[in-house]
Amino acid sequence: MTNRQKRKYFILLLTATIITVAAAGYFSASLKSEPEYLSKIDRLMFDKENQSPKFILTLPDKETPPDKTPKTEPVAERQQELPVTVEDFVERAPLVSKLPEIKNLTALKNIEIDEELTEQSEEFVLPAIGKNGRKPWIEYGQTATVAPNFSKVAVIVQKVGLDNGICEAVIKALPSEVSLSFSPYTPDIAERIKKARSFGHETYADLLLASPNVLKSDNGPLSMSLTLKPEENLFRLQRVLAVKAPIGGMVVNDGVADKDTTEQLKAFLSELKKRGLLMIDAVSGQEINKIQESGLARKKAEIVIDESSLTQQAIAEKLQMAERLARENGQVMIVAAPKPIIITALSDWFKTFSQQLTYEQMKEMNVTSFDKPFALVPASNLVVE
Repeated sequence: MTNRQKRKYFILLLTATIITVAAAGYFSASLKSEPEYLSKIDRLMFDKENQSPKFILTLPDKETPPDKTPKTEPVAERQQELPVTVEDFVERAPLVSKLPEIKNLTALKNIEIDEELTEQSEEFVLPAIGKNGRKPWIEYGQTATVAPNFSKVAVIVQKVGLDNGICEAVIKALPSEVSLSFSPYTPDIAERIKKARSFGHETYADLLLASPNVLKSDNGPLSMSLTLKPEENLFRLQRVLAVKAPIGGMVVNDGVADKDTTEQLKAFLSELKKRGLLMIDAVSGQEINKIQESGLARKKAEIVIDESSLTQQAIAEKLQMAERLARENGQVMIVAAPKPIIITALSDWFKTFSQQLTYEQMKEMNVTSFDKPFALVPASNLVVE
């Protein structure tokens, strides 16, 4: 092959190579401009020229449950159930500030402490049984009159005093038959107790047991401790009782109450009996209820509405249970936490109680039965000594 032929052959080969490389680059760029399809369904959504989608497919989200709202329900009605403005939200929110103050509540007999029902210890002025066996839980209490065939309902709001707004609301806006138990950490606790009594409320003090999880939460220096000696825990108990204001006893808040603390609990109950005070057991277990202490005025709360019941449904279920127990047993004791949603629910519930009528009034009004024959009474009316 001559040199001229070789040169011609080389030029043809080079031209073919350049054309091949250019074609490969073109098709590669065209493919890269196509979207990456996750499935055949994605590919169907586009035409051959990679233009706008030809189909829009909506597939259900596996993590989102299907909408079970009946199709016949108008959308406008569903929207009306939700607050759409700040005013709507405030109107529906359970605010204690919205509760109207009850007028003309009758003050209790003892607003100030009765000196004859006290004794001076080395450290404190403490409640004590007075002359002729007069006991603080009776003298500082209030007896209610209940119509025949009506069941007694006693309600104690515990942990009162830590929030000033809620404290004012429960004192002024709840019926005087509702009893109040004050936290030992309440600022100006003596004045708060006296004010509550001036509105007719029986007054008590919270007995704080040791926290079930002391590593995460501690009930403070006025609570009972699992690590202190018995005499040190008794000293704490006396500090809580020395409020220089009339209290008829203590409400035992939930906490550690088991076989290991039985001796400690016995000492507490013995101290309360010695001082003529009553004890309301609001602990979830039955350990305190099992302890025998003859002569102690006491009552186990059947219903406790606390921080675990902060929905309207949960509170409604508790109140329905209270109604059932009241009908079956003739009485029920409720201990409630001072949360706005609980306080407002109680206030509304009290308004559903049937009015107590005498026989003459029943005849005159032709009343033969009552829808809710429940009578609100102070806590002291349900204790048994």
